[in-house]
Order: sequence, then C-alpha cells, then structure tokens
Amino acid sequence: MTDPTAAAGSTRWAWLRGHRGMFLGFAAIHAGLVLNAIPLRVVFGAQPFSGPDYQTHFQHTHTLTRALAEGRLWVYDPMMLAGYPAGLFFDVDNKAHFLFCTVLHRLGLPLTMAFNLYTLVSAIAMPISLTLAARLLGVSARSQAWTFGLGVLLWHFESLIRFFWGGGMISFATVSHLCVLVLALFWRQLGAAPARGGWAALLVLLPLTLLTHVWSFAALAGPMIGLYVARARGLALAGHARVWGLAALTIAVNAYWLWPALTHMELMAPSHKLGQATPAFFFYDLLEVFVDPLTTGFVRQRTFVRTIAVLAAIGTLLAWRRTREPALGFAGGTLAWLFGLSYIGALLPLVPATEPYRFAAPMACWAAVLAGPWLADNLTRRTWSQIPAGLRGLAIGLLVLLAPRVYAQLATFLPGVDVSPMGFLKSVVQEEQFFPSMRLKPISDDFQEVAAWVAAQPDEGRFLVHYWALGEYLRWATDRPILGGFPDRRTIHEQANLFHWLDSDERYNEGLERYLQTFNVAYVLMSVPHIPAIERRLDLLEPRGIVGGRYRAYRVRKPAGYLVRGSARVEAGLGRIAVSAAKPAPGTQELVLRFHWLQELRCRSEVANIDCQIEREPVEGDETGFIRVVGGPTLPAEFVLEQGP
Repeated sequence: MTDPTAAAGSTRWAWLRGHRGMFLGFAAIHAGLVLNAIPLRVVFGAQPFSGPDYQTHFQHTHTLTRALAEGRLWVYDPMMLAGYPAGLFFDVDNKAHFLFCTVLHRLGLPLTMAFNLYTLVSAIAMPISLTLAARLLGVSARSQAWTFGLGVLLWHFESLIRFFWGGGMISFATVSHLCVLVLALFWRQLGAAPARGGWAALLVLLPLTLLTHVWSFAALAGPMIGLYVARARGLALAGHARVWGLAALTIAVNAYWLWPALTHMELMAPSHKLGQATPAFFFYDLLEVFVDPLTTGFVRQRTFVRTIAVLAAIGTLLAWRRTREPALGFAGGTLAWLFGLSYIGALLPLVPATEPYRFAAPMACWAAVLAGPWLADNLTRRTWSQIPAGLRGLAIGLLVLLAPRVYAQLATFLPGVDVSPMGFLKSVVQEEQFFPSMRLKPISDDFQEVAAWVAAQPDEGRFLVHYWALGEYLRWATDRPILGGFPDRRTIHEQANLFHWLDSDERYNEGLERYLQTFNVAYVLMSVPHIPAIERRLDLLEPRGIVGGRYRAYRVRKPAGYLVRGSARVEAGLGRIAVSAAKPAPGTQELVLRFHWLQELRCRSEVANIDCQIEREPVEGDETGFIRVVGGPTLPAEFVLEQGP
C-alpha cells in the first residue's frame, strides 16, 4: 500500500526542486543582497545616497524641483558655473528619476527619501524585467528561472552594472533591464501571437525608457527598426499604424525636454572622453584585466557573470538554429548590435558621444535572457551523467580553477565578507574606499563639515571646488555660488570650471590670476590629486587650513567682485539676478556682470520711465560670454535679470 504522507512529502520536495523552488531561492538571495547593499535605514534616512553621481543627480533634482514650483521645466542657475541652464542638456539621464521624485514628494514624502527609493525599486525590478522578457520570447519556466538568477548575479556582481547603480548612474542601470523588456515585448507584438495588452504596455514602457535615459535610444533603435523592416511586408495596415503611433507617442512624451535641447544646440559641447572602448577591451573584459577607468569606470574588472551569460546565450542561439526557433534572428541580431555598440561604437561616427562602452550593461542583460534555455538544458544531473567518466575529472578540475574568479566576484562586492581561511584576498575587501558601489551610504561627515564651513564664510564671491562630487553637494546643500561639479557637463558653460578636466591647463600656471579674477573666485577647496601649480601660488591664495579632515581651503587674497565694469550690489537666486545701487562704467550707460549670458534672460527695470536691455559681453577663453546691461536712456539704479519665455 502507498503511504499518503510520504507521497505528499515527495510532491512538496519536487515542487521545491522545480522552477518554482529556483525562483524562490533566487528571490531570497536577491532580497538579502539588496538589503545588504541598499540598507533601508539609509533609503529612509534624511540624506540622499553619497555616491559621486548621486550627488550630481540629487543636485539636479533639488534644483529642478524648485524650478518646477515656479512653472519652469529648465532654469537659468546663476549659482553654478557662473550661470548655466539647469535641466536643458545635462540631466537627460535624470528625467524619469526626477518625475518619480516629484510625484512622491508631492504626495508628502521627503525629497531625499523619494530620490533614494528609485534605486531600491530599480534593484528589485532588475531580475523581474529579465524574466518577463524571457517569458515573452516563449522559453520554458525553468529557463525563466535561470534568467532570473542571472539577473540577480548581474545586478550585484557584474562590475559595470554595479558601478552604475553603486556610484549613482542609476538611470542607465535601470534602462539596461528596461530596454531588454521593451525589445522582447516589441518582438512579441510583431510576431504571430501578440501578447494581450502588449501594445498598451509598449505605449507606457517605450516612452518611459527614453525618459529614463536618452541613450537608451541607441540600444533600442537598431533592433527595433531592423525587426520592423523585416516584418513590414507581413504587417496589416493596423500593425503599421501601431508601430508609427508608438514612435509618435514616444516623441510626444519626451518633447517637453527634447524640444528645448534641440533649440539650444549651440550651447552643447559634445565629449568623447568617457566609455570609449575599442575591440581590444573585449579581451580585457574576458580576462578581467583593468586598463582605463575612464572607459570601464572601475578599479577592478569583475566580468565573470557577464562572460557566463554571453557564452550561454551563444549556446542557446546555436541550439535555436538547429530547431529553427522564431526568435533566433532577432535574438542574435540584438546581441550582435549591443556587442558592436560596446566594443566598436567608439570607432564609428556620432556613437562616441554616447560613451558606448556603457552598452555592455544591456548586452549582459539581453545575454541573460538568452542564456536561460542553455543553462536549463545543460545544468542538470542528466547532462552530468552523460559526460564520459574520463572527462569528469577534467570538468571538476576546470571548476576548481574557476573558483578563485567566483570568489573574487563575491569578495569585491560584499564588504566585510571573507570566506577564505587564509584571508588571501582580504585586501580586496579592505579597499572599500576605492569602490563607490559596495554599500550605499548617506552623505559623509566630511562633506557636511565642509558645507558648514562654506556657509560660514562671507559672501565675497564664488567657491572653486576641486573634487567634483563635493561641488555638486555644496550647490544643493549651501546654495552658495559654485565653480565645479561633474567635469563633463556637455555644455559650453563648463569652461568656467578650472577643473573641467585634470589635464594640463595653462590656467593652472600663468593664467591662474586672470581666471580667478574673471570668475570672481573668493575661495578654493582642493583635494587629491595635488596640483602644485595652483597651491604654491601663495601670492594669490591665502591658506585657511584643512576642512572636513581632508580638503585644503584657500581664500583668494583679492576677490574681483561680480562687476567687470561699473559698480552695484548683486543678489543672485534661481532664475534671477537682482541688482541694486547700480552705477554705470564711466562715460557709458552700461555695466557688465561676471555671470554667463543666456538668450532667454530679460532685464526688468525697477525705476519708472527707464528701460534696460541685455547684451552679450565677449570673454576671453569662455565661449558663453558675460552679461552686459545697457540702460535706456540711462542705466537704472535697480533692475532684475530674469529668465523669460
């Protein structure tokens, strides 16, 4: 007779051993790793995350939240870089993050919490996005479980993806998995069996993906256009209408930021500095050889999970070729497209502006979707039993040789964890300060001490800040005028930043005095690396000690003031500059301010029957130029410069 209890127990254990059990196990691992890397006490704390790029994006969010309250989608910010258009170019990788924060903030959540929650949501969604993409491609439930697991490993242990969300480039980390879902859904909708509600989902997801990061366009365009062209003849009129309607809606949703950006292209400064990988970097990544942080963005390469995903994806494509799976062409073409962008894009026209190495992240995510079927078919007891006995020892030996690489992935990204008896890789764990992505933290004490020092200084001029993340932080934390911030802002206004790039600059030497005067620098905050050419100029700079335990503070001995010609009292705030007690330069009815000119600025006189106009004043070494105010017929004693329509 059969024992019912034993049968029930056997069924229960079979359920756990199946794909549902795999999902459960991977989900538990993911939850633990997320809570370790993104502590809830930090998410719901009073400070935004402290990663370098998080400071840039929170500064954008903080600034544009204030601008939106005044009805502006972008704003002239006279307190950064001597005046620049915030929200016009540089935050095209922060639009969805900003909207997410805006909605939650208006619902009553503190802005910092809303900002931090975005990363937590993206982290949770990563393996889910990949799994849904795998399901849309029609693979088995067990294959989907393996894709889910690879998604977990990629998010936590792949160096590029971890660098993105750990350092603050959360928007591209997010589109790396959103793009995969959009591509799979688009393929499904143009196939023979569209998913119910699939077009509606695309109408939400595709515009959202472009809002999340503008360069998602490059990842999506090739595969989506290629698929549409390939399927065009077989589509009914309604199918064509859906595709073009999807494109039109995507443009319309993004038009509110796209149109202002396109109409101000003369202010853009394209850069090919970061993420410029050549084909050789494929081999560097394969061997986990670190070459250039400006390309790969990390001080150690950890690409083992990416490599496994790509190899398994190739295995799936070969199997699909034998069985003539419908998804073969699109799946292989998309993988090739993302691979080409990552390792060949820097050699092509236009593509270098996208920092193309970044596309290795969505490539890894797409590979994880394709890898599931091969892993499901081959990582089984049956496969192991089919290996000849003579080769099993070799297989075990290869696995043993891979163990150090597996350990390196774990040790690098799990600070405080050292499972090796001898601790031979303990140094990797102890070097957490070199890795911005180990565990997300709130603003550090040294930053807050610097902010307190800055706020206590007399308002004599601008603060030139060497470390760019500190510059971004000080802009939102103190509301004092800053020259600094992220060095690759893609706008000509960044020329006001002496530390735009740490290459040799004549302004570090003979041109330093003219630079300090031109931009009315009153204080300088230096960090590492040391730039002796600047710090030895004690004829210009007065040492003020160490601030925050590590930043060397200097006061400029003779601040130039905010006026090039004429005299006045100046008070600057977001979107406006108020001028009082104005006196024109001798022999003229004009005065020149050391603030960047912007075409949208308008002069509003506070004196009856006297008008004023704004003109551009050329400045040597600065393409933007300063603001010249001309009176009509005489210069008003009080006026306000405001951003017009």
